[in-house]
Amino acid sequence: MAQPQLSAQDRPTGFFQRMLDLIEVVGNKLPSPFILFSLLAGVVLVLSAIFEGTAVTFIGKDAKPVTVKVISLLNAEGFRYIVSEMVPNFIKFPPLGLVVVMMLAMGLAENTGMVSAFVRRVMLGAPPWAVTATVMFLGINGNLASDAAMVFMPAAAAAVYAGMGRNPILGMAIAFAATAAGFSANVIPAGTDALISGITATAVKVIPQTANSPTHMLINYYFMSSSVIILTIVGTIVAEKIVEPRLNRAFPTLHLDAGARNEHAITPEEARGLKCAGITALIYIALLLFLTIPETGLLRDAQTRSILPNSPLLSGIIPILFFFFLSVGIAFGIGKGVIKKEADIPKYMAEGLQGMTGFLVTAFAAAQFIAWFTKSNLATIIAVRGAEFLRDTGFTGIPLIIGFILLSALVDMFMVSGSAKWLIMAPIFVPMFGLLGYEPALTQAAYRIGESATNPISPLQYYVPVMLGIMSRYIKDDSRTGMGTLMATQMPFAIWFLIAWSAWLIFFMVFNIPLGPGAKIYL
Repeated sequence: MAQPQLSAQDRPTGFFQRMLDLIEVVGNKLPSPFILFSLLAGVVLVLSAIFEGTAVTFIGKDAKPVTVKVISLLNAEGFRYIVSEMVPNFIKFPPLGLVVVMMLAMGLAENTGMVSAFVRRVMLGAPPWAVTATVMFLGINGNLASDAAMVFMPAAAAAVYAGMGRNPILGMAIAFAATAAGFSANVIPAGTDALISGITATAVKVIPQTANSPTHMLINYYFMSSSVIILTIVGTIVAEKIVEPRLNRAFPTLHLDAGARNEHAITPEEARGLKCAGITALIYIALLLFLTIPETGLLRDAQTRSILPNSPLLSGIIPILFFFFLSVGIAFGIGKGVIKKEADIPKYMAEGLQGMTGFLVTAFAAAQFIAWFTKSNLATIIAVRGAEFLRDTGFTGIPLIIGFILLSALVDMFMVSGSAKWLIMAPIFVPMFGLLGYEPALTQAAYRIGESATNPISPLQYYVPVMLGIMSRYIKDDSRTGMGTLMATQMPFAIWFLIAWSAWLIFFMVFNIPLGPGAKIYL
């Protein structure tokens, strides 16, 4: 959907708009992720040769001094390493297997229409007084459907609000803010958790202090699942107290199509599919509890009979989620009638991987960059020097975490891909913060806050044209459906999400609350 163009005299020229224009220009100058990581890998090779022999000494996990020197990769030995390890680097890249397995099952659930049907059923069935909170809650958890939620949820929410006689732009704004700014928070672990934690797993190996830290996909689960409630409450207040009054003043009369709501109604086939999926989900959860709660449960640790800090439940969370989404997706597909033979199951699973080709290409270059960065010891040198600087200047604790959140938010304005940013930042900041005594789970949580909160106000956001298209359906004056109008609806959400989410993380830090199963705040 093409982005509406404003005439020169109608185009906003204020400071905020000029700032967005600058961000858009700079961001568009960045190369594609594959080229970016290829260039970074080349930079690593050159820097490893320039700084060969540079050494740092720091206290290791066993309280003994550890000395690390930069190893050059621009020599015969480095060449042999690059050639012999290129394929293993890619195959052993932790995010690769995690994401592929999750997308196989999630692709089935999404492509059969289960996720969309469930969201529409809940949204359309919510009482009028709870619609805003319902849309916000569903949108925040929308990352279960990956980026697809940023398309169908705003459109459906706009139609629901129009059918209620409320401002449809408000519905669109709430859903977009929830799916974009609240992207990392979720009640049910999603592919995003697998991808981000997989990248973290590559960064913890840089220094011995973090080498044994947990990096399973649930290391932020307590924090992120509770964040859903915090963001739902904050987002609902912002929507009804700040955004809605402004939109009603700006657009007192809109084209309200009461019939638009019917376009998103649940069909009898979808209703039957949801019933089958619900029954299957209850059976699966009951089986999971049976394997976990008893002391002799198979998902408990074989020696200690406990769940934390290590157990098959945690180490096997990816297969557990895989079979959950696979089973409920198949049940929905059979109930709806779109799965009629066994061959339909792998077909829908394969469709889930079609959107991953770009990730696979990027992952190849990113895997080499991280492997070379670690092998050369440049990551360790930078982490140690950075930790020493932060410690010497006293910039630690809560101010450090807030600063890192703001840095992540700033970078998000120029680079949309959350995984690409974390692939660059994790090898530096995870070990750096580890040397200051912080668990990788805390660094990862802080990053995810900044990376998510500013998503809807980035002019490089992929789905901005989609939002403008939804707005143009209800606003007939095309001169009022530009970036400025959209950003004005999203800025309050972005700011208050950033504030509230950061405050929630500080609460966890102050009271030393685990961020996830076995994932503490401090080393």
